[in-house]
Amino acid sequence: MTEPDQVLKVAIVGCGNISRSHVRAYANTGRTTLVGVADIVVEKAQKLAEQHDSTPYASVTELLAAEDPDLVSVTTPPGSHAEIAIEVLAAGKSVLLEKPPVLSLAEMDAVAAAERASTGSVLVVFQHRHGSGALRAADLLGRGALGRPLVAVCETLWFRPVSYFDPEWRGTWVGEGGGPTLGHGIHQIDLLLHLLGPWRTISATAVRLDRPVEFEDVSLATVTFESGAVASVVNSLLSPRELSRIRIDTTGGTLEVNHLYGYADKDWTFRPTPDAATAATLGMDPGNRKSPTEADGAEANPWTASAGADVPSNHIAQLGHLVDDLLAGRSHDTTLASTRPTMEFVAALYASAMTGVAVHRTELTPEHPFYQALNGGIPEPRRGDSFLT
Repeated sequence: MTEPDQVLKVAIVGCGNISRSHVRAYANTGRTTLVGVADIVVEKAQKLAEQHDSTPYASVTELLAAEDPDLVSVTTPPGSHAEIAIEVLAAGKSVLLEKPPVLSLAEMDAVAAAERASTGSVLVVFQHRHGSGALRAADLLGRGALGRPLVAVCETLWFRPVSYFDPEWRGTWVGEGGGPTLGHGIHQIDLLLHLLGPWRTISATAVRLDRPVEFEDVSLATVTFESGAVASVVNSLLSPRELSRIRIDTTGGTLEVNHLYGYADKDWTFRPTPDAATAATLGMDPGNRKSPTEADGAEANPWTASAGADVPSNHIAQLGHLVDDLLAGRSHDTTLASTRPTMEFVAALYASAMTGVAVHRTELTPEHPFYQALNGGIPEPRRGDSFLT
């Protein structure tokens, strides 16, 4: 049991845009104190520190030498995550990594090795696991209350203009590690895997159609899960009407969430499988748009029956859970190890797209070229050159 007045000491490394989400989420708990912030651009650290009554530092090394945080949020560009995490762990502190946690499976294993040697632990920000909708979905799917998953669709259709890639670290394998598959669609991919379980094989295509980057701006994949379910996954930065969607068709109905950068309960629906009489009429009149609605069979709808408090899928949801867990001495669900299947998925998608063959999850050993780097060590094209040969 935790004492009501217990406070978690937190620090933030990387004072760019996403750091503000961490600051707000920590403050919302009412059970943290921000002991320091750090950025290699000192002015950014100074500004954030002034806004939140904290102390600025020019590096994680300086921060750790001067402060004694319980938890350090790493909100720097992805290319620096592994190095910073290893340093924080060496100091015996826990670390929270923004997505993507690392840029390769090799980096993930290096951080995992540092975690085993440390008294600290590694957590990862995948906030879509922590909203009430996903918690309900995972529970109901896990115990078969919504039926057996058969077919799924996972879409991250976003839009980023050319100017988005103006910072020198963006649009590069070294700085970002990958395109929308890694940096954007990974939220939806992680939630899909969280709901459907282990995946088996991936066949993928990745293309660069318009943006001045070294990697893809669109990727498409077909996935087979260990359960036998199949899914299609699409990630895009070229889609003006933005949408984030997961649809799972089961033997019991259709579960779907439509949102953009975060969902609320109203963004989730479950439509039970139509009864035999209704199903027999489907397609009989092609001009009739009428179809079963979510309300049909609502009295026996396990999704409707499971409704509770609405918790949106944002940093406040996950970091609230995280602070409670750490103060209570509990393990937090979104560990580094729990996110490995997601990073393996991303690695396999790139491997399949670049080699033209399906990739099995079991192939991603340290000997596999895409274990070491998500571009497989293929010579990096210049911005504007063809992504795939």
